[in-house]
Amino acid sequence: MNPLSQPGVSPARPGSKSVGPVKRAALAIALAASVTLSIAAAVDAGLRKNVGDYSLLLSVMPAEVIRGPLAPVDPAASPNRPPAARDTHHVMVSIFESRDGGRVTDARVAARVAALGFSGEKKPLERTAVAGAAVYGGFFPMMGRGPYRVDVEFQTPPTALRQHASFYFTHPSFEIPGRDARTDVTR
Repeated sequence: MNPLSQPGVSPARPGSKSVGPVKRAALAIALAASVTLSIAAAVDAGLRKNVGDYSLLLSVMPAEVIRGPLAPVDPAASPNRPPAARDTHHVMVSIFESRDGGRVTDARVAARVAALGFSGEKKPLERTAVAGAAVYGGFFPMMGRGPYRVDVEFQTPPTALRQHASFYFTHPSFEIPGRDARTDVTR
């Protein structure tokens, strides 16, 4: 019997990509590893903030980690096309109660991501689960190496109070020169 003739089973659409169980497991492991960034490393990198009764952790990764590899660029494509998907990143925020370390699962969260000196784009972050844990995330254009400012606004029920946290993120491939390096250049 043809398995596609069974009720509830439909053929894959032409051009659609199916994700196999091995690829799905690898993606889950990669996401879990990025979300479970050690607290000490997050504090050192400035990716952890305390706001009121809450602790926030920020994670930023290339969109390819979530969406899969990019399609090859057509050499005949117009040079005046919009920014490439390679400049898109997934921004995730985890929110915890400071008192007991419990994860907040029912917040309304939005973020604005912008290069310094620019206004950027504000979007609501969607609640999703990574390795069974609730996180809030969304895709943002992040062209160039940064630095970027990530402003997070969140509201937890039952209060109507909106709380804010600002993070500064620079791609790991780009480090701002230290004070000694600047001093040597200007002399």
